[in-house]
Amino acid sequence: MEAAEIYVQFQKEDVSMPMNLVIQEKRKELGLTQEQVARYLNVSIPAVSKWEKGSTSPDISLLPPLARLLKIDLNTLFCFQEDMSQQEIGYFCKEVLMVVQEKGIAAGFKVAEQKICEYPHNEMLLQCLAMQLDGLLAMLELPEDEAGQYNAMLVKWYYHLAESSDSKISNSANFMLASRFIRDGNYEKAQEILDCMPDKEEIASGMADKRMLQVNIYLSQGKTEKAVKDLQNAFLLAVNKVQMLLHKMVEAELADGRIETGKRIAEKTSRMTELFDLWEYNSFLDPLEVAAREKNADECICLLRKMLASMLVPWDMESSPLFYRIAKTSDPKQMLPAVLSAMERDEAYAFLREREEFKELISEYRALEL
Repeated sequence: MEAAEIYVQFQKEDVSMPMNLVIQEKRKELGLTQEQVARYLNVSIPAVSKWEKGSTSPDISLLPPLARLLKIDLNTLFCFQEDMSQQEIGYFCKEVLMVVQEKGIAAGFKVAEQKICEYPHNEMLLQCLAMQLDGLLAMLELPEDEAGQYNAMLVKWYYHLAESSDSKISNSANFMLASRFIRDGNYEKAQEILDCMPDKEEIASGMADKRMLQVNIYLSQGKTEKAVKDLQNAFLLAVNKVQMLLHKMVEAELADGRIETGKRIAEKTSRMTELFDLWEYNSFLDPLEVAAREKNADECICLLRKMLASMLVPWDMESSPLFYRIAKTSDPKQMLPAVLSAMERDEAYAFLREREEFKELISEYRALEL
């Protein structure tokens, strides 16, 4: 059983500035003094100073000549954005989520399409909406004929993003496309996309480790908090990748019929969770997969009970010396519906469904969704 969370983080702040800062920064960029601005507009120097402090604003009649002097248009002076900022995209994605929760997935796609038509060149907007709606659609588990139109739209969006000049956006889109084709059994198409994607290891081997250089700069400057935060972020990415590789190794060994080998690897993934202060939920995933392959009903139910209980306990990153500077708050209960649905529908657990303990366990945790 794999637990997947699709989420979007906005790491940069909105770059728009209030008018007073626009005036001040553009004036300085042009090498103008407040006196020169005042003389050009026939106002006093204190008046210009107050504009830049934000205590007063220029008279409306002065705005066109002020914009010409600063070599900007009025939209820039008024801080009007011709495109959506990252902050606005974040707010809109929250609105889409509320629409889906209140009116359904069709309404969510409709408002998303309208916004995409309004900002057709905003790749960040398209990427965020595609990823969000893709995740929501997966959780709903609609019948194939009903989900088909939405899946077709998502594939269209991903293909558009795959043509982006931004490598991060194009690689992310190609990853999602390849994952979809693998899920649909279209391995030839998935391989075609995979062959076009750059190999991260090859790229990394040909260049210096930028993150470590940045850490060295921070340490030399005495900025130890920033150094620790960067290192913790890097470690989290690395340990997540190792977990993913180990999980796939278990899956591959079981598929090859090497159950004992898969079991030994699964034991290592469980110990890794404790060793590196990871979320306890992860420690049960691979042992559960092994038990399911062996059709060991008692062991499966025991592991499921522990796994579901741990899912309701948020990952305590703050108390870990490895993650305390990057601790995030989350509600793991949001994953519960998807996990329960997988347990009820996945053929790997079909042998459990007549067991009373299994039925009671599902009912117990379904009640927590309400």
